Amino acid sequence: MAKRDYRKGAIKYPFIAFPKQVLESTQWRQLSHRGRSLLLDLCGQYTGKNNGRFCPSFEVMKRYGWSSKSMLAKAKGELLATSFVVLTRQGRAPRTAEWVGMTWWQLDHHDSMEIAPTEWPYMSFVDLQDALIDPNEGRKKLNGTAISVPRRRGNDPPKPCSGPPPAGQ
Repeated sequence: MAKRDYRKGAIKYPFIAFPKQVLESTQWRQLSHRGRSLLLDLCGQYTGKNNGRFCPSFEVMKRYGWSSKSMLAKAKGELLATSFVVLTRQGRAPRTAEWVGMTWWQLDHHDSMEIAPTEWPYMSFVDLQDALIDPNEGRKKLNGTAISVPRRRGNDPPKPCSGPPPAGQ
């Protein structure tokens, strides 16, 4: 029997799944470079069972290369304004750290969190406006006239596209 670690296509190193919806969202495009960096650095703390317990404190983030408390505070404020990250525990002096969690993973609830598992905004960053596609965008105009999509009025039934005419006509 073969070892599971050597299956065909198995990834032999730890990685983080990052949803494409995040990268395609308007909130991601509006984040500054420091907000994006903080989000990725916080994702680096993920072990598979600690979502909601990512610590954005300066002492922890120094390990990830953050050298300015003011830049970290700006990035943290910017990130908490998006729907990618939710504050799960408020930090208090002297020894209670602030915790955040990513909304694209399920919350791994801990008793000291200040958010109930039922209040978790799972996948709240998905915006239907980002998914709308105009089927006519980029199409050429036909003989100089704009392409228009016919619209139905009121309760009129849709007209058949092809086939025999309805009975009685």
